[in-house]
Amino acid sequence: MKKFVSWLLVAVLALGMCSWVSAEETAAPVDVIDFEDGAFGFLGLWKGKANADASTLEVAEFNGSQALKITLSPDAKVPYVAFNIEGLLGERLADVAAVSVDFGLDNGSDGKFHAVSGKFYDFTGEDNAEASENWSVYLAKKNPRTIVHKFAGEFLPEAGNFFAISREDQAGGEPVAIYLDNIKFLDKEGNPIALDLTAEYVAPESGRDLSNLVALTNVVEFPNFKTSAGAWAQAGFEMPQEFIDALVPGSVIEVDYESADGSMWIVFPWAAAGWMRVGGCGNGVDARNNSHTIAQIPYEMIEQFCGEDKSTWNVMLQCEAGSEWTVYGVRVGQRANQIVLKNAVELPGFTVSGAAWAQTGIEMTQEFIDALVPGSVIEVAFESEDGNIWLVFPWAAAGWSRVAQNEALIIGDRAYITYEQIEAVCGEDKSTWNVMLQGEGSSPWTIYSVRVGQKGEFYGLTNLVELPGFTVSGAAWAQTGIEMTQDFIDALVPGSVITVSYESEDGNLWIVLPWAAAGWSRVGNEGKDVADGKIAQVTYEQIVEVCGEDKSTWNVMLQCEGSSPWTVYSVAVGTAM
Repeated sequence: MKKFVSWLLVAVLALGMCSWVSAEETAAPVDVIDFEDGAFGFLGLWKGKANADASTLEVAEFNGSQALKITLSPDAKVPYVAFNIEGLLGERLADVAAVSVDFGLDNGSDGKFHAVSGKFYDFTGEDNAEASENWSVYLAKKNPRTIVHKFAGEFLPEAGNFFAISREDQAGGEPVAIYLDNIKFLDKEGNPIALDLTAEYVAPESGRDLSNLVALTNVVEFPNFKTSAGAWAQAGFEMPQEFIDALVPGSVIEVDYESADGSMWIVFPWAAAGWMRVGGCGNGVDARNNSHTIAQIPYEMIEQFCGEDKSTWNVMLQCEAGSEWTVYGVRVGQRANQIVLKNAVELPGFTVSGAAWAQTGIEMTQEFIDALVPGSVIEVAFESEDGNIWLVFPWAAAGWSRVAQNEALIIGDRAYITYEQIEAVCGEDKSTWNVMLQGEGSSPWTIYSVRVGQKGEFYGLTNLVELPGFTVSGAAWAQTGIEMTQDFIDALVPGSVITVSYESEDGNLWIVLPWAAAGWSRVGNEGKDVADGKIAQVTYEQIVEVCGEDKSTWNVMLQCEGSSPWTVYSVAVGTAM
């Protein structure tokens, strides 16, 4: 009997274990995002477009189940809901060919159904090439509507590829919320692919909006500065010595953040001058990008409130905002105006690598040589172990010549070497520089591209005053705009800059003052403004040159114009850093 009982227990345990193993092996993989568990950490709001909107994302009930609800903020710009597709798909990333999404709409405040449309945006391949396809929900009886979108290219691992869904237009009524549900990623046969819903969304690098900001060089990170607080609450840490040492004239503190109202500034609570807000509530008013995700506070602004002797600022640095906020990172660096190349010419095939102190390159094309003129600058996209790169002209008549060794302007992964720096080493007659151009660095390096163009510089802007309601579109050579507010006019002073957030087919945009006493006046056209297809800047001094010194004669109408179809999303004026 004892043997029988022992055998029976073993059999029961074995059967139980087999049953458990079988159940685990046959458990269906998660291949649809239905939001029933309330989690959506694998997606977020992408801020890479000029008209990006800080909408609210939450899981809410729709059509009898849970779905991702997208509620527009009051300014009703465009939400771009982006997915960490590499994290979701893992090793199956290369297999994905399409995505299926259920789109649903609330009725409007009038109780009626209103059609809504938007786009799928794909960023694929080594160059994150952008492609888009429209979607729409246009009939109440097809709400929700299932839409399948075929991706335009191939998603590659570690390439920063992603895709986003936007909501861009509505047929009348107050803006309604939209819902996304039952999202499936499909292979080429149309089968859903298993997903890892523990993936975490990370904003694509291409989405870092640097509008209104300066570039930073010689950056020093504030380690582990990640913290959150409620509205008007301060939180922070004591500054490390390396960070304090980098706080010198010409430096800028930069804060990566999010807040409900878009505000952010810094506080020195232990300063000898007293508890000090800097950059907010009129205390200098920091520079902020259009997405309200990055704030910059110049050293000189801190000095204005805390005194000239930085040793009296004390070591505690805090952040604060007028609404609930989170800070993700803080750094300090020397400011440099962001550079844009006008009429850029690329040197094809300049993708080369070299060991430390090794030189490699190619011969320059005639088009590239012709673009090397006074005022031009060579842009080198690169990476190296020590962050340094420069150029070599090995066949120059002046002899084997290094140019800008340890003197190139390095902004992130770009190095800039001016025509004048080359001239200083190789001589005034560029025909003697000869055609061979090489790269060199003090550590292993890779150059990905080389371009030359006329140098344009974007200003970092503080004290921004927006011109409300300036969201307009026009055809090529058409002018559209609105009348300037008194606040906007008052901010137009020497040293101020008008900044325009826009898109256009050829990248060009400028402003028009049609009622000026000097006559109908274009300002910034013919490449006199600085524009990169997303931001255009026109200085007060450029307006004075065309319309005269007395700004009361400029009159109140401000318009935009471009040489191709264009859309302006916002216009503001600020003080150049």
